[in-house]
Amino acid sequence: MKKILITGGTGLVGTLLNQLLTSKGYEVGILTRSETVGLPFKSYRWSIDKWYIEDEAFENANVIIHLAGANVADKRWTDQRKKHIISSRVESIKLLHEYLQKGNHQVDTFIGASAIGYYGNRGNELLTEESSYSDGFLSEVCQVWEAAYAPIRQMDIRQVVLRIGIVLSKEGGALPLTALPVKFHLGSYFGDGQQYYSWIHIQDLCNMIIAAIEQKQVEGVYNAVAPNPTKHKEFVATIANALGKKALMAPIPAFMARLGMGEMADIVLNSVRVSSQKMEETGFVFQYPELLGALQAIYR
Repeated sequence: MKKILITGGTGLVGTLLNQLLTSKGYEVGILTRSETVGLPFKSYRWSIDKWYIEDEAFENANVIIHLAGANVADKRWTDQRKKHIISSRVESIKLLHEYLQKGNHQVDTFIGASAIGYYGNRGNELLTEESSYSDGFLSEVCQVWEAAYAPIRQMDIRQVVLRIGIVLSKEGGALPLTALPVKFHLGSYFGDGQQYYSWIHIQDLCNMIIAAIEQKQVEGVYNAVAPNPTKHKEFVATIANALGKKALMAPIPAFMARLGMGEMADIVLNSVRVSSQKMEETGFVFQYPELLGALQAIYR
């Protein structure tokens, strides 16, 4: 059975992915910057600052899944924060590439994360993997992020890059913050609420990553989103439905979002309507293609 090496393996997606891979019989190892205790898989130390990875991490590893990178929504986008968001992605990829260049490994597959922020604010346009990038910091991050994978793609290693949408989980990410006012019967939405949110249930995302490991014909860039993007106001109303709550729908004007969040308000105000067709054409079947069903599964 293959050995899978994961960066970002203790994060929201990485934690569930580790569990699913282990349950399928894969050997899982994670690259971590800190000590890990009591985890059912092997951990290896790495440090971008010290430009170091334990050589043992690559022993018998067949697949690398690269999920690491600073959270774009954690802190206000100062110039320093922007640099950190980009460098946490680019430098970590460069470090992995340098170690792979040594050639003393069996890695044949590299799966890297990107995000649908690549497309920028695109209104009602249906976006495929062939659609262009756009303006704004989120798009800039994704462009630089994906460009950093190119040297690995030029090696004899199959590469899959997933442009990930809003990941739905009650354990973290955007959903708990969005749902919190709803629990108090207030459905807060940003702007006019007509911007599209392209989302994916965390289970489907992890299943998609596993499919990318197991299906050799999967290669290149894929949108990691569910088949049915939802407008923001409807997204909030569906949360209320799933929770069995009556909620007064109340807008937060865009200018107030800008005042409170600065440029980072792009995260909630941008409209990104993304197609999942390319992934579906590989034979991937979504467990949660509809938002209501996804949310009901999360809150049951």
